[in-house]
Amino acid sequence: MFYNIKQSIKTVLKQGIKVWYGLIGILRSHGIVFSGNARRLLSYRNKYDGQRCFLVGNGPSLRMEDLQKLNGEVSFACNIIYKVFDKVSWRPTYHFISDVVAVHAINEEGMLDKVLERPLFSNKDVYEKIKRIKYPGEQVIYLNRINQQKYRVSRNPLAYYVPAQATVMTLMIEMAVFMGFQEIYLLGVDCTNTFTAGHFEKSYTGKSVDEYNLEWVRKKTNRPNLTLYELGEERRLRSLDAYRKLKEYADRKQVKIYNATRGGALEIFERVDFDTVASK
Repeated sequence: MFYNIKQSIKTVLKQGIKVWYGLIGILRSHGIVFSGNARRLLSYRNKYDGQRCFLVGNGPSLRMEDLQKLNGEVSFACNIIYKVFDKVSWRPTYHFISDVVAVHAINEEGMLDKVLERPLFSNKDVYEKIKRIKYPGEQVIYLNRINQQKYRVSRNPLAYYVPAQATVMTLMIEMAVFMGFQEIYLLGVDCTNTFTAGHFEKSYTGKSVDEYNLEWVRKKTNRPNLTLYELGEERRLRSLDAYRKLKEYADRKQVKIYNATRGGALEIFERVDFDTVASK
C-alpha cells in the first residue's frame, strides 16, 4: 500500500513539473525569460535557418580524415570526442553531454577544461554536476529534462526535452532542428552495442568507467544482475526507436536528416556518401 501511495505521489509531481515546464516554455517562446541561461537558449532558436550541419557520433566507423573535412562546417560533437584533438585540427562548434556518467569520465581524465572551451549543451543535472567541480560560467546552456519510460520528441526545447536514455544524439538532433538547420548529416553514428563494438578509440573509456556506468544503472533500475552486453543492447534498441520518432518529426518539419556514417547499423535515415557531401 505504501509503495502504491509513493508511486502515485511521484506521478502527480511529475505531471505538475511537466505542466510547469510547459508554461515556462510558452513564456520563453514569446521572449519572456527569467534567467541568463534561458536567454542563451532562446538566442539559438532559428540561428542557422536553412543551413546544414554535421552531427558527429563516437562510433567505431569514425575516421580522423573525415573530421578534417568538417573544418569550416557547423558541427556538433559529444562526450569524450576530445580523444581525437591531438590527431586533427578540427574542433566542433558545439559540444553535448546528457548524462552525469560522461562528466564523471571526463573529470577523471582531467579534461573538463578542454570540453568547456566551446558552448556545451546539457541538462540541469549535468550542469549541477559540472558546477560542483568547476563553475562553468556561460559556457553551459542547459535544458529542463523530464524522464519517462518511452522517448518522445519535444516540440518545444525551451520548455523541456525527454531523454532517450540511450544516446545523446537525440538531444543533438532536436537542438539542430531548433536551431533551424534544414539539412542534418550524421557521421560516426553506428548505432551498435557500444560495449561490444566499441567506439572510434579503443581507449575511449576504460574498464573502470564502463563498470561505473553499469553499477550506476543497476542501482537506478534495481537490476543487480544486469550485464554490460545487456545494457548495450537495451540502449541500441532504445536508440533505434528514438531515431524512428525523430525521422517522423523531421519529416513533418520538412527537415532532412541524412546518414553519412561509413557502415554501422542505422538504416532509418537515407544514406549518403560522406565524401560527396563534404565536397559540396
